Amino acid sequence: MLSDRTCDVVVIGAGPAGCMAAHAAAANGASVVLLEKHAAIGLPVCCAEGITTFGLERVVEPKSEWIANVIEGATIVGPDSRSVTVYHPKAGYILDREIFDNGLAEMAADVGVDIIKSAPVVGLEKRETIQAVIVDINGARIRVEGRIFIAADGVESRVAHMAGIDTTVSLQNIDSACQYLVDNIKIDRELITIFIGNEIAPGGYAWVFPKSAERANVGVSICPARSGGQNARGYLDKFMARQFPESRILKTMVGGVPKFNRSMPLTVGNLMVVGDAARLVDSLTGAGISNALLSGKIAGEVAAGYIRGEADLPEYPRRFMQLKSRELNAYSMCGSIFVRADDGDFCRILEALDSFFPERKVREVNVPDIILRLVFRNPDLLKMARHLIAR
Repeated sequence: MLSDRTCDVVVIGAGPAGCMAAHAAAANGASVVLLEKHAAIGLPVCCAEGITTFGLERVVEPKSEWIANVIEGATIVGPDSRSVTVYHPKAGYILDREIFDNGLAEMAADVGVDIIKSAPVVGLEKRETIQAVIVDINGARIRVEGRIFIAADGVESRVAHMAGIDTTVSLQNIDSACQYLVDNIKIDRELITIFIGNEIAPGGYAWVFPKSAERANVGVSICPARSGGQNARGYLDKFMARQFPESRILKTMVGGVPKFNRSMPLTVGNLMVVGDAARLVDSLTGAGISNALLSGKIAGEVAAGYIRGEADLPEYPRRFMQLKSRELNAYSMCGSIFVRADDGDFCRILEALDSFFPERKVREVNVPDIILRLVFRNPDLLKMARHLIAR
């Protein structure tokens, strides 16, 4: 029977952010307890499983068993069916999230992290700061005391909410997504494909992320405020009927995808918030794994430094934002425009991209720089700035 615990750092949530936070803290000398509410780490899968090569490798050396597929480029299909394909050698990976998440958890366990599964946090014990979390283990309550707490419990982040952080998200700042894992399809396994247009996905997009030449994650993300009452699954079913009528659905995933919120605090007292719980998500595409890994790693390192008396907790947001604020703010601006764009705007964007990548091959992609150069070379795109005024 499990008993109360006392440690230096308590991490809540064993996804990529939580596992990296726990690993980094323990590898730097802290005693760590990692709590996961589900019975199995990595399940249920709650994302499209894509990550850029740089986003993964800047934080952790990938293992071959984590990788379902290597991506060499992307195709974007507009509302008039015209498309632009850009090749980017070894641009990214499609992960097997169940294997990947468990691999990260094993790394954490190897450096001494105490992992407890089926352990939802149901309360906090607070004075001026958090003293302990209360965990429900099969109906019994245990107390896990710590000096530092790291909330890595996803978009709902009950821990951040219980700690007094406003975690509410408006309809304008969260997308509704539905995804199928499908097989019996024929696709180019080296390319991800993005479909844009308000008939396909109002305020969002549809995606095909190949796991092989016959299997893929296929999904749709929409802005609920623009969907006219229709849900993401309805849009996905129409997309599947048009694009992959002979496919077979193996798994279904639904969920909300928050946008980056620059005003949300990443630290409160002795609590740090990481990954999706901290809204550290690309506001244009909804991608969050790389930011989860990076924020978790930095938070874990800072937590261990604090325990040693060598760091203060605000060092975590300072370090993270030094690396990511320009990118996150650029994506936020683009997302604000994208969600309000009409199909004519999307066609203009595709035309601009078509001329911007004449050789159809790149070695690196710097999104903020591409945005500035696109607008400079295509002044008509400045008209889309009207959508920023509408925010």
